[in-house]
Amino acid sequence: MLIGVLNRKGGCGKSTTAVHLAYWLSQKKQRVILIDSDGQMSSSQWLTKLGMPSVVIDDPDDLFDQIGKLAEEYDSVVIDSPSVLGEPAKSVLLSVDLALVPIQPSNLDLLAAKDIVRLVHQAQKIRQGAPKAAMFLSRASRGTVLMREAQEALSKTQGFVLLDSVIYQRQAIADAPGQAATVFTMPGEPASSVAKDYDRLFEEAILYGKAK
Repeated sequence: MLIGVLNRKGGCGKSTTAVHLAYWLSQKKQRVILIDSDGQMSSSQWLTKLGMPSVVIDDPDDLFDQIGKLAEEYDSVVIDSPSVLGEPAKSVLLSVDLALVPIQPSNLDLLAAKDIVRLVHQAQKIRQGAPKAAMFLSRASRGTVLMREAQEALSKTQGFVLLDSVIYQRQAIADAPGQAATVFTMPGEPASSVAKDYDRLFEEAILYGKAK
C-alpha cells in the first residue's frame, strides 16, 4: 500500500506519524520504505537511527516516478509529505492509495486543514475517487470542548473519513526521536499506552485504506 502522510500545518505530528507507521508496518513483516519529501528531513534522520530504510526526494517529478518504482520493490511505501502544499504534495496525492492527515484540535489547525482538503479533492477529481482520505485528531487533550468541537467539524468534511482513533498529547511521543526509538520500543507504561493508541490508529487506517 502507498500511504502519504500530509498536512501543511507544522507541529501536527506529521513526521512522527510517518515514522511510527513505517515502524509499525515493518513489525507486521512488511517490506517498507519511507520517502522523506519534507525539507526538514526529520523522518529520514530518525529512521536512520532506527536502522530502517528511507530515501530523501523533494523534486516533484522524481517523487512521482520513485513512488511507483519503490512500490514494485516494497510491500508498503510511506511518504512524509512536505509541509508546503505545492507540486511535491500533488505528486504524492496523484500516487498514493491512502492520504492520512493528522490534525491538531485547534482553531488555527482547523482553518489550515481547508488547504489540504482542497488539494485532496482536486486529486480525487483527477483520479476519479482516489486516493482514499482519512483524518485523525493528533496531539489532542482528552475530554476537552475543543476536541469535541474539532471532531464534529471534521466529521462533516466531504471526501474524507474522520477516524475514531485519537493520538493524545504525551511526553513519550516527544521523547522518542531523542532516544532514537519509537513508542513501540520505549520502556514504561506511558510509552506502552501511546503504542496502543498508535496500534489502533494504524489498524483502523489500513482497514479503511483496503476497503472496497
